[in-house]
Amino acid sequence: MYDVVIIGGGPAGLSAGMYTARRGLKTAVISLDIGGQITKTSEIENYPGLGLITGAELAKKIFDQSKNFGVEFIFSEAKSIEKKDDVFVVQTSAKEVQGKTLILALGKKPRELGVPGEEKLKGHGVSYCATCDAPFFKGKILSIVGDGNSAVSAAITAAAFAKQVNILSKREVFKAEEALMEKLSALKNIEIINNVQVAEILGDKKVESIKLNNGKEVTSDGILIEIGYVVDRRLFENIVKIDEKGQIVCDPAQATSVPGLFAAGDVTNSPYKQIVIAAGEGAKAALSCFAYLQKIKK
Repeated sequence: MYDVVIIGGGPAGLSAGMYTARRGLKTAVISLDIGGQITKTSEIENYPGLGLITGAELAKKIFDQSKNFGVEFIFSEAKSIEKKDDVFVVQTSAKEVQGKTLILALGKKPRELGVPGEEKLKGHGVSYCATCDAPFFKGKILSIVGDGNSAVSAAITAAAFAKQVNILSKREVFKAEEALMEKLSALKNIEIINNVQVAEILGDKKVESIKLNNGKEVTSDGILIEIGYVVDRRLFENIVKIDEKGQIVCDPAQATSVPGLFAAGDVTNSPYKQIVIAAGEGAKAALSCFAYLQKIKK
């Protein structure tokens, strides 16, 4: 029996674990990996106090801190959640885990295009992670679907490997943060194609070209999809109140509609999705868990 069970090993979950363990609460973090989406980020330059750092480096720092404070890690997938007699029971792919409180810090998963050819060619030129897969396109042509900061960051990463990078944007005028656009404009092997959408991904055993909604085809050895993230709500949608986007509804203390159940990070209805905000929400959820446990002891 744990005082706190946390599902999710990203910045929110790791920060929550660090805070609960430091308060002397027996804490378990359930996750398949460590770091979540930040491990797919090549450069982070806006995390306070750290300057330029990779996502993997930041994840390891928070992981090491959490472990040093006594957090136990269960590297498994959470399959179901149930509340029985004020105890949260989490069934994982390995075993059953019980906790007096529960923090959901699941993050989000990449949004798919949903076009013909995407499912068939996943892992054969269709990618959702520039940091993971850009090196595979060394000397090749890579197309990036998306808008804004995420597409620009992915293009900058890919440009170091691919001979040509095409950004396929549905906007008439492509926009991103000024600092990122300055970096982008300095690269000569990137082209922005505006006002288009992907209709189909073509290829037999690997990506060969991309058919656009205007009928044209773009020759490409791969396609990197950067169109945001969605919440996988199957684990909790029948337990806790969610909004129209499938996000968990929280109050300012990260409490949900279920007593003893808290949430933090990108899985919540917070309007801003940033690493530092996820970490802060993890800390708030942890302190709320401590306060809740103190209250029910009385």
